[in-house]
Amino acid sequence: MSSLAELHADQTERLILHSAIAVLEQGPFDGLTVRAVAKKAGMSERTIFRYFATRDAFLDAIAGEITGILKMPPAPQDVDELLAMPRRLYSSFEPRAKLIKAVAHSEIFPRMRAGAAQQRWVAIGKLLEREFKKAPPRARNIATANIRFFLSASTWQYYRFIFHFDFEETVACAETAIRQALEGLQR
Repeated sequence: MSSLAELHADQTERLILHSAIAVLEQGPFDGLTVRAVAKKAGMSERTIFRYFATRDAFLDAIAGEITGILKMPPAPQDVDELLAMPRRLYSSFEPRAKLIKAVAHSEIFPRMRAGAAQQRWVAIGKLLEREFKKAPPRARNIATANIRFFLSASTWQYYRFIFHFDFEETVACAETAIRQALEGLQR
């Protein structure tokens, strides 16, 4: 059973992280400061640093919270899962489009890319290595890079907000590109 102090500490940390996400979503993209988060949370900057000893720890915690909110799908384990990945991944982005845009233009982005995205990318490389052993290593590396590109928030955002594709068109574009990359390995 948790003590009242532990419950209070947990609630305060949640308030800080949710306030940080709100600051990110409300923009401007460079507005994610400890001061802005403290103001949004109704507390002092000093209180935030009681929970997060450094700015890096604070930003890492925000990146972790966003990953949890987005409910990112696990890395694909086989080719069928890889082909289904654009829909699963883009479905995670769709309800939080404003947050994705904000993250892509903030100092949170490299932290997100180094976490869940990096794990997904490594898994894709291993999957292609395992499934396409006869393909030259260079061809596998190029296919892996292209697939990584199409399974990114940046690509989703480009399709949705630059090309103005709807969700189904966006998914179809990524699925087609991944299918073509895989077909190139079967030659």
